[in-house]
Amino acid sequence: PDQVIKALKEAEAYKGPSIVICYAPCIAHNIKSGLYMSQVEAKKATECGYFPTFRFNPDLEKEGKNPFTMDSKEPNWDLYRDFLMNEGRYAQLTKVNPAKAEELLEFNKADAQRRYAHYLELANKEYPNK
Repeated sequence: PDQVIKALKEAEAYKGPSIVICYAPCIAHNIKSGLYMSQVEAKKATECGYFPTFRFNPDLEKEGKNPFTMDSKEPNWDLYRDFLMNEGRYAQLTKVNPAKAEELLEFNKADAQRRYAHYLELANKEYPNK
């Protein structure tokens, strides 16, 4: 909740259009523990690397600071598959076509790792102090 409030305040303070992208599970995700556990599911999504949290504030660049802030900690990639299997939309494929499911799950995880590495590059980029 603290990260959400921080991101919303930052978006509201920006003098221009702002976009806030959230992980918001719906009934189509078919979360095994139920939608009432959405907040817990969102936390798991961040912890496993499925949905890392970050902010981008262009105003920081004017101050010589990096406008990209990574709020997530290093993901625990070992939890990635368990996270996906808690959602029926992913788990059902393992019943229909187990071989293809494994291939797609590995592809999904590799893509998440690639995105996370890119986010880290952005977060670690040096900006000259003004």
